[in-house]
Amino acid sequence: HYFIQSNLRTMDFSLSKRRRKIPALLDEKYGTRLSMYASPPQGNITTQEFYTTALDRLTVLRAIYNAGIKYKKGSEQYMKSVTSEMKERLPLRPNVLEESDKNLASKFEERRKDHISHFLLRLAYCRTEEARRWFCDTEKELFRLRLEENTDEIAHFLVGNNLKFEEVIESEVAQRDVLIRESSNILRDKKLLVYKVPFVEALELVRRRAVYLEGGMAYVPHTDLVSILTGMFRTQLSKALIKCARSLPAVSDDERIMGILQELTTAYNGDDFSNTKVEGQVTVSQLSGLSRISFPPCMRHMYETFTENHHMKHGARLQFCLFLKGLGLSLEDVRTYFRSEFCKKMDSETYGKSGHDYMVRHLFGKEGKRSDKIPYNCLKIIMGAGPSSGDCHGCPFRHMDSANLEKRLESWKIPKVQIREILGLVAGQHYQIACSKYFEVTHKVKEAGFGLNHPNQYFVESQKKQGKNVVVGNQGYKVNPSQSSQSTSSQMTPSSQQPSQVTPTPSDLSQNLSDSSQSTVKMNTSLTADELKEIEGLKDIEDIDDDDFDM
Repeated sequence: HYFIQSNLRTMDFSLSKRRRKIPALLDEKYGTRLSMYASPPQGNITTQEFYTTALDRLTVLRAIYNAGIKYKKGSEQYMKSVTSEMKERLPLRPNVLEESDKNLASKFEERRKDHISHFLLRLAYCRTEEARRWFCDTEKELFRLRLEENTDEIAHFLVGNNLKFEEVIESEVAQRDVLIRESSNILRDKKLLVYKVPFVEALELVRRRAVYLEGGMAYVPHTDLVSILTGMFRTQLSKALIKCARSLPAVSDDERIMGILQELTTAYNGDDFSNTKVEGQVTVSQLSGLSRISFPPCMRHMYETFTENHHMKHGARLQFCLFLKGLGLSLEDVRTYFRSEFCKKMDSETYGKSGHDYMVRHLFGKEGKRSDKIPYNCLKIIMGAGPSSGDCHGCPFRHMDSANLEKRLESWKIPKVQIREILGLVAGQHYQIACSKYFEVTHKVKEAGFGLNHPNQYFVESQKKQGKNVVVGNQGYKVNPSQSSQSTSSQMTPSSQQPSQVTPTPSDLSQNLSDSSQSTVKMNTSLTADELKEIEGLKDIEDIDDDDFDM
């Protein structure tokens, strides 16, 4: 259960007060490293910590999802990809004897962050069936990986989470020693610690014929309890998310919370590419060659369509103009380029009245509110409204039908074998991974070597592969939940949850969230299932509407 509301009995989490009672708090609240997250957190949290804490966990979950698609689970590559993110963003160290107060305080912070971030993402991912399924699957895998890190913790975990599995006495184990070992494929030189579990709670082991059954009970070695516990974890979490979805309207009036929750579903925490510098500086005359080598498919498609038709509708103009801005082209370069292309189909006077030039200046922060706009990231493009007839914006892997996508890839001389592989990824809704595969094919590399999250990131990595020196400008993602946006699809596909590779540094968060540095969200967690209103996304541009400049 999860409600965010005023609560006079909340715990004060200020560090000075916590430090005096860390050992007692650690034992009382987080006695075990792992948790079934049965009890919600209580306390005060700033809006900035609310966002960054949840974003760290989300980045780990995206890494788990992405690694599961690219590599076989349990493989060396899979474990390397996942554990590096876990250790960096969501460390969770086990207890050891006679620790210093400093270590205990550090562990308290780790477990507190893990606890709070889990419940915050419950709020963000409870709104649709697909989002709930994705969250359950990735959280279950995170839980499994942590359990398997140290199976010696399982007995302590069972006690700490009130899971009453009966440990089988040694004499009873000895009578069935051979049967249990053969069923569970355990070597004879290993000591058996066995738990007796109702067989209905060990169906995964039963399905694999990997457990000894007798009298309706499964004799499960402690190493195989991981399978049972992860199944229980997923079942409990699934039920909690359904309850959470029903309770979400209770906080829908809080703009701070709802704005952040909406941002988390499409959160991007990498470079904003607002000030990119490429060796030699990109010029308009280079765009034709660069489009074939270093443009991602979305931008290459728009560039070729613009070159052929000498016209772009509003959605494509926004997306493509900001991409060019992110390449390092100057305002005058982009204005000249747009004018030269549009004027191949209209006269200069008509172009001047069209508003296209105003839009370019607006995106560079020279008109309207004079706020500098940043290029669109992959999630924003994928989750945004798709192109209508005659339009060319969006993500080709997300918004093109398979026949047209195949023709487009063929026209770009992609081999048929790789086209089938890309189409397979698209069919599984793994759009960003399909784009990474396109990168690997066009650059003749075995692996892209980066998690793709941004069209300008694609360009930068392509230039680096060619030995160019690229300096990326400002970092940090501006969160402004007070803005409302054009329709952002409330349906979250698994593909929209890819890992970002840059440590989250939302530098402008505190200024964009009203009084974020002092503002706190009081938590008294309680979550309960499916009468849900679709929540609108954020506006593409603060004060530009689709109809403002269209011709």
